[in-house]
Amino acid sequence: MISNDTIIDRLISICSSKIIRSENIVECCKIIHEKLNFDCVFLAHSTSSEETLSPLACYGKEEVMETCLYRLGVEEKITLTKLPLKAYLDMTGKPVFNKAGSLRIQKPNSGIFMVLNRPKKNYILFGCAHQNSQPYEQKTLEELSSIWKNWQEPLESAVKRLDDHSAPSPVLKTEERLLEPKPEHLAGPVHLRPPENTITESQNDGRRPVVLVDEVTRLYNKAYFTECLGIEVERAKRYSRWMSLVFLSVAPVEGVAVKVDDNLVAIQIAEILSKSLRRVDVICRLDKHKYGIILPDTANNTYGIIAKRIFKYFKQIMGDTPSVFLNISASTYPKHAADHIALLENTEKLLLQAQEVGPNKAVLPE
Repeated sequence: MISNDTIIDRLISICSSKIIRSENIVECCKIIHEKLNFDCVFLAHSTSSEETLSPLACYGKEEVMETCLYRLGVEEKITLTKLPLKAYLDMTGKPVFNKAGSLRIQKPNSGIFMVLNRPKKNYILFGCAHQNSQPYEQKTLEELSSIWKNWQEPLESAVKRLDDHSAPSPVLKTEERLLEPKPEHLAGPVHLRPPENTITESQNDGRRPVVLVDEVTRLYNKAYFTECLGIEVERAKRYSRWMSLVFLSVAPVEGVAVKVDDNLVAIQIAEILSKSLRRVDVICRLDKHKYGIILPDTANNTYGIIAKRIFKYFKQIMGDTPSVFLNISASTYPKHAADHIALLENTEKLLLQAQEVGPNKAVLPE
């Protein structure tokens, strides 16, 4: 077994190279992966614990990394800033990937996480995780603590150099290849930015609309939603997977004296949904007061978790006396519908039921 001192020297040497590339960071993950036999070793980065973490490098099973990043909410990330190390022996309570890469069941995962936190500057998460739940020996925890303590400074310097010499750092796969960046219109919703120059005139020649994002929230719009839903249902059908659709409506609270600013509310809802959902989920603003969320590889047993997260962030962002309330509905292909049209109709019908029940209610079928 290679000594910790040797491992640390190699990590420092790699991160101190004159020319640092993303592949160097993956090589560091590979070294730790091979020493300690985790299913996945990864690094993720953001500017603070409140921001969404972006994968920086990964060696091993990428689906395990995705599970960990999904499960580590804002509270967990803040907690990690106050601890030298946190081990989860049974990370339950949120949807996870199964071995086939599908979000069909809830399955416990385990992992060890450490953070380098520079407030409003750097938040680097170091994670070592397993597909299955298992305990960790004290020796393993001590080894990882020693590695991380000595590796932080050169790693932070390497990450800074990567940021200075490139666009947003690409996610790296186990095979040490760069993921090709997505086309701009598929790169994910970017809200809270003012709209740039956009062309809004409609086209009647059968081609796609020029604009695929909502100008206020920068979420995807109805045109994108309509096309994407059909594609995701076809994908689920082809690969025998689940996929789910969530509708969310926003309505003003009766009797509120202050006039509701629809644009401000829309921006806040976009932030709530962005914090509540995964990076792979497609969030769309369908009209002024309605949102559609496409959840690839998601079964109906995750609805309650998703709804709770949405309502939790709704309270955090909108306060104890919000000027609006929410209603939520959901349906799953193929459990509740045989095609995307039936999926739309069923989810719409359930949304009406939720609205009839009352403010801040959800109708989520089993």
